[in-house]
Amino acid sequence: MTKKIIGLSCGRKNSNSEHFLKAALMAAEEQGAETEIIRAMDHKVLPCNSCFACMKTGRCAKDDVDWILERTLLGDTAVIVSAPVYHLRACSYLMIIAEKTNHLFPKKPDLFERRRVGAAISVGGSGYDGWSSLGLTSINLFLQHFATLVDQIQIDHCASTGAALTPDNAWAIERSRQLGRNVARTLDLPFEEWKFLGVDPAVSCPVCHCNIIYVEKDFPEIMCPVCEVHGIVSVNDGRFSVAWNAHDVREPRFSTPKEAHHLGWIMRHAYVDEPKQVALAEVQEKIRQYDAYGKVIAAKKAPRTNGQRKRGHAEE
Repeated sequence: MTKKIIGLSCGRKNSNSEHFLKAALMAAEEQGAETEIIRAMDHKVLPCNSCFACMKTGRCAKDDVDWILERTLLGDTAVIVSAPVYHLRACSYLMIIAEKTNHLFPKKPDLFERRRVGAAISVGGSGYDGWSSLGLTSINLFLQHFATLVDQIQIDHCASTGAALTPDNAWAIERSRQLGRNVARTLDLPFEEWKFLGVDPAVSCPVCHCNIIYVEKDFPEIMCPVCEVHGIVSVNDGRFSVAWNAHDVREPRFSTPKEAHHLGWIMRHAYVDEPKQVALAEVQEKIRQYDAYGKVIAAKKAPRTNGQRKRGHAEE
């Protein structure tokens, strides 16, 4: 792998999350890495509406997301994703990019082996009482498809533009620089020696190193909602611990076998099993009834004034 790092900036130009990303990239360059930044907000990024055109043509022609994904998901560089938290999780720019990946999977057969170095920087405005608790988890929903995570950091208390560079956040700039050094130094190692170099919470998933736990059925079994790594909870001498399933750690949700099973299931149901029932006369009648139901409202279109469109307003 070339010693090159792409920084995917999902926040505003030269705002806090981008400043932390730049701190990481500056430190990586000091370790001999070449770096580039993709600023998502500089591009046309539109949500997926499940039109399935990309599955037929191999591309989403609506926006620039394919271009971004070709340089991150499909590229041969390390990737550091930096994203702000506006409402508990990473902002919608990253979520849209992460949602529009499926049609690109066949273009890189070994994608899910995760032979790419990845890192995450999540930045919250408040961060107290868990107000940014899904920041790193949602970044991992993107990174875990193609990258081995070597470091990540949740930074909080950056409510004002420029707060990243204040004395109170000097520690966070240095921590971001350490993240950049960790990524650059990992690029000098063979894949077999890559490991997580960040700080693990007391209990965390051994793949994404996040501590969001999902109770799928009932205790004592739990699961990481990102990686689908199962574990058994136990408490000894008042200490909480998890025995993680070794098979799941080797083959988590975004691994070649698990992705092949999932995509096969979707294709079978979407194109074989479900169409048979959809074609039934009683189902077609219900579809017509439901399609015809409802009073749909929309914002009024404002008149143009001096070539500018006024702000619209919703109908009551």
